[in-house]
Amino acid sequence: MKQKQEVSRTVKLIKKSNDLVEGRYRFDIWETRVFTKMLTLIRMDDEDFKEYRIFLKDVVHDFGLSHKNAYKLLKDGAKGLTKKEIRIIRDTPEGLKEFQTHIAVGVDSFVKDGNYLDISFHPKMKPFLLQLQTQFLMYDIRNVLSIQSSFSVRIYELLKQYETIGKRRFSIQDLKEMLDVQDKYPLYANFKQRVILKAQEDLEKSTDIRFTFEEIKSGKQVTELVFHIIRNKEILELRQNNILPTKKTKEELIVINEIEQELFNLVKDFKGANLKSIQNWLKTYPADYVKSRITLVKNLLQVGQKVDNPMGFIQSLMIQPNIFDPIQEEKEALEANKQKAKQQELAKQQEQNKEQLLQALKDEYEESRIALMNTIFTKYPDLSKEFLTDLRNKRNKENAPFIVQLAYDHYITDIDGLAPASKEEIIYNHRLGGSFSALLIEWFDVNFMNEMNEMNEQFKEKVQSINL
Repeated sequence: MKQKQEVSRTVKLIKKSNDLVEGRYRFDIWETRVFTKMLTLIRMDDEDFKEYRIFLKDVVHDFGLSHKNAYKLLKDGAKGLTKKEIRIIRDTPEGLKEFQTHIAVGVDSFVKDGNYLDISFHPKMKPFLLQLQTQFLMYDIRNVLSIQSSFSVRIYELLKQYETIGKRRFSIQDLKEMLDVQDKYPLYANFKQRVILKAQEDLEKSTDIRFTFEEIKSGKQVTELVFHIIRNKEILELRQNNILPTKKTKEELIVINEIEQELFNLVKDFKGANLKSIQNWLKTYPADYVKSRITLVKNLLQVGQKVDNPMGFIQSLMIQPNIFDPIQEEKEALEANKQKAKQQELAKQQEQNKEQLLQALKDEYEESRIALMNTIFTKYPDLSKEFLTDLRNKRNKENAPFIVQLAYDHYITDIDGLAPASKEEIIYNHRLGGSFSALLIEWFDVNFMNEMNEMNEQFKEKVQSINL
């Protein structure tokens, strides 16, 4: 049951640079409360920090504190702030730079029965809090007043920056560094339970945004988180009606998987849309079945057809085993044609690539064969003369084969720089192709069968690998 309580209409805004939001630091919850209260005391037109007087009763009231030692704990929080340092990674024209400074300086308070304390920001914090024109985060302080975890406040700010985008991705290492908890939660399971799930509960219960998240793994280890950021309509409606939200149990929080997220994104703008509906549908029907009915309704709206209650219409379609969506059919047909054309183009390109590879292999084979011939000629110095003598004898026989006649009659001699009947002269004529080249290859295949076969087998394997 929602509980009506008097809520202040005065909205106090927190404003800080994005660099500060993403800084590396860790506060406890009392330091966080003092820091937050200090932020509300900065005026938009302030050009320098002042010594800020914080009345402890105001902090107790604003944050709804009931702790009997609240005054003492707030004073300890203020003192703790003066000892804390923040590390900020800044993108400068010279490259990324790391900036480090204390956060606050000077705390004055009465030893006993003091009802206020005086504190100021460290002067080096000015670029991150004063005269901010661009690259800053601003939000309603009411979003963090009832949160009991400083980590939840930090995660709220980190996600609030990306609310309009709707998604933010962190590596586990980067997120732990921002929250400065590498030593506190070295194991992901503890980090998830104590920080991520706690923040999910706190934001759902208290802030204007909520989130679901996906775990991205490398092997078996979770290495990244993708946060899906959703406007918390319930909290916003309660504030609009000046009602404080009631506490939700952990069981009421919805943790969704990737399929549920995809389907919810399709309906999230419909009135009455909620994650529980998606989950209930998926308990009964396959994901594709649910998606097809959501898509039908969205297609009808896209072409201008009036649908008064989209979520109700989708619910009615769930019990219809067969539906016909002409718009989706047309889209699928166009997509099928597009994919077919793409596949045909891909097949054509693959064939061209194959032809190019085979041609390159053919050229490589020819050069390897020439290299082998050259090696054999070098090994047997008189071989070139023996080959040419054998060719001449075959040519001089009556009824010599026509190919032998062509090979011998077209053999070129007296080549500048090449000795007659040398291996270089034979290789030169071989490169010209034709009958002589064919006879030379045949002669080597017969007389040096082992060497030629060994080379041929190597290239057969290469050809097979291309044809696979």
